[in-house]
Amino acid sequence: MAATSHTQKDARTLEQLDKVLNDDAYIDHHFHSRWRVYPQDVTVSVTLAAVAVANTFGDWTLIIPLNTIPFDFDVIGMVVEEADTTLTTYFIQLGYNTVNAVPGGNMEMGERRFRIAESPIRNAEKVLLIRSQRIPANSTVWGRLKASGGVSEEVEISVVLDRHVAVDREAPLWPAFPW
Repeated sequence: MAATSHTQKDARTLEQLDKVLNDDAYIDHHFHSRWRVYPQDVTVSVTLAAVAVANTFGDWTLIIPLNTIPFDFDVIGMVVEEADTTLTTYFIQLGYNTVNAVPGGNMEMGERRFRIAESPIRNAEKVLLIRSQRIPANSTVWGRLKASGGVSEEVEISVVLDRHVAVDREAPLWPAFPW
């Protein structure tokens, strides 16, 4: 009977080791997977608009339409290709939805605050990292903008994404941020 118990323990240990090795491979994939940019058409970018009240988000703007990306994915960053003004602090929030509607509660997938110091933008190829969590396949991606200037302002962006590969016991989304 002791041999059976020992064999079962060995089997569980091997199963756990296999999960760790798989997770390690998935993590390696995450750091070395191929990035994709949306939109792919270099003559097109997505315009996000801030309202004419400082520190107030404009409306959500569709960035990636429904049923465009057929696998789970992560938005890992964005490129600001053009901005209306310099010396303004901008704040972009990205979100997703599994239907063709603006993001709902706790569907924000990343935020980035930044300033543009020069016009035209000198480093318009610089990826501003975000690192979202898993966005389900075929979901929409949206963005919205607020600015410090107190006037209507716009930025043009593209987003950078990669394929999401789930690991064993992945951390769930936090139910809501405290602010």
